[in-house]
Amino acid sequence: MNPTNLFKNILFLTLFLPAILASCTPQPGENNILTTKNPASVESMYPRLFTDNTGTVFMGWMEQSGNLYTLKYASFGDDDWSEAQTIATDSTWFVNWADFPAFIARDGKPLAAHWLNKVPGGTYAYHVNMATFGGNWLGAFTPHNDNTPTEHGFLSMTPASDSTFAALWLDGRQTHDRAHDEYDDIEKAMTLRGAIIDKKGMVKERFLIDESVCDCCNTAIAKTNTGFIAAYRNRTGDEIRDIYISRFEDGAWTEGKPVHADNWNIAACPVNGPAIDASGETVAVAWFTGANDKPKTKLAISDDGGESFHSPILLEESNTQGRVDLHISQDKIWVSWVSTNNENGALKIESYDFDGNKLNAHQLDDISTERSAGFPQITSYRDGVIIAFTDVSGDEPRVKTLVMN
Repeated sequence: MNPTNLFKNILFLTLFLPAILASCTPQPGENNILTTKNPASVESMYPRLFTDNTGTVFMGWMEQSGNLYTLKYASFGDDDWSEAQTIATDSTWFVNWADFPAFIARDGKPLAAHWLNKVPGGTYAYHVNMATFGGNWLGAFTPHNDNTPTEHGFLSMTPASDSTFAALWLDGRQTHDRAHDEYDDIEKAMTLRGAIIDKKGMVKERFLIDESVCDCCNTAIAKTNTGFIAAYRNRTGDEIRDIYISRFEDGAWTEGKPVHADNWNIAACPVNGPAIDASGETVAVAWFTGANDKPKTKLAISDDGGESFHSPILLEESNTQGRVDLHISQDKIWVSWVSTNNENGALKIESYDFDGNKLNAHQLDDISTERSAGFPQITSYRDGVIIAFTDVSGDEPRVKTLVMN
């Protein structure tokens, strides 16, 4: 070979081979997110994801046709979605971007779902309707035992056993007949209540968990080794609205206490609740705060079942909108939130080990920050997560799903 050509070849390989190899090698957080075709039609919205004890992923969502809404679900396995199945349909539902149906499953089958039914009495007068699955969807029932024309919603639930599940919801019975100038009366505040329900739809026990909570922030619940743990936004008489937890142990709920004292003073609801999950003694909570007029999204981890939490990890500040979700799988904590660090918004997803060390970070661009886009959802699937959100980039909303390995 000509010495000049040999020198040129060596120089080329020295300068450009690393770049060529790098371009062929998937980088952390890149080239591993795939869109999956799901059975949700046009005019679909507000998905909810759930991974059951068999590893089967389920998704519930709503579809609209005129003034008629339908709640549907499908399962995901072998990298494909099943056909959509209908849970319920009606024209009297209360449909809201932040207060959307929950869905849980067990042993590869649906267990329960909920939606909200309008009642006469006001714009925000609605009740929780639930249905359980026993081969087919049984008749709807209401878990709360009051009929006041007030807000009942932001429900979360988790399986308790083969035949029961636990549910939480915001319950507005104390706000009935509250005058506008009585909003600061803490004795007439929104409450957090819950129940243990069996798979036939029978309410076994009901509980008052907290007598004063934020009016319209979502609740969250997870199962621990010793019972359940609830996360929610509390409300004090001084209008401090931080994220609290309460643990259900030995048949009773503990007094709520803050995950971390952000001391967010706000005399209104930010519509931005927490997410929680647990594995053994490890509990993780993610949340948004606007304390001191500085928006922040945080993650806190407990290694004693939620009795105490380590100092929170700052996920993002300033350019965050919150709308968090969280899931624990295979010794990883996956957390997501909506970011406003580009013109169209983005969904950020990070994974952490149980000691709080960041393992990976991903970003999905072009996620709308409009309310109509709802709260993006994540849940575990094999070694990664499935992502679902309402895509509002077209003329009609549509549920979009992706798999991240």
